[in-house]
Amino acid sequence: MSALTAVAGLLLGFFGLPTVFNSPTARPSVVTVTAPPPSGTTDAPTTDAPTTDAPATDPVSPSSGPESVEAPSPLPTGSVALKDLTPLGDWGSDEVGLSTSTLGGKTRPNSIVLKYPCQGSVEYGLNQRYKRLTFVTGLDDNSVATPGKLIVTGDGKPLKSVMLEINRPQTVTVDLTGVIKLGIGADIRDGAYCTPDGVVVVLAEALITS
Repeated sequence: MSALTAVAGLLLGFFGLPTVFNSPTARPSVVTVTAPPPSGTTDAPTTDAPTTDAPATDPVSPSSGPESVEAPSPLPTGSVALKDLTPLGDWGSDEVGLSTSTLGGKTRPNSIVLKYPCQGSVEYGLNQRYKRLTFVTGLDDNSVATPGKLIVTGDGKPLKSVMLEINRPQTVTVDLTGVIKLGIGADIRDGAYCTPDGVVVVLAEALITS
């Protein structure tokens, strides 16, 4: 039996039978198969979307509207000298001003004087703050003795009319309830006296009261 085994071994070695035959330690070969994509789909190459640098934006700033205008100071209350209010419009000191006057032989300092009484009314903004106006009026003792009228208006409507005469000053009270704009003017009968050396209308001790 050993002889037959030896002969078989010689034959196997002669014909070059592979040394390893179904070895339990041999690793099986692995074949990788790539499956085709499902029908109707395509694999597009993935590309990064181009990026753009957005312009920098400034921080939100307050709206640039018209320049703010500072509000005027509120009108005073109580009894206020009319001379302390600024007339509306552009009146020159040679037309309306403060001066020492003489009415009926009595000197009255800081009087409102109208040197050109034919040029329209002097106006003051009251904004419905006051209820009463009091003053003494007449023609200055040293002015031309041409009679006329002092006319007080409220918002363009007549409130009081007073005769203006030499040496006859009059104390006047006017109701200002609801008046926004006060007007004071003169109506001189003879326009030839509307000159700096002509008629001088006086409002002395003029007070407005809230």
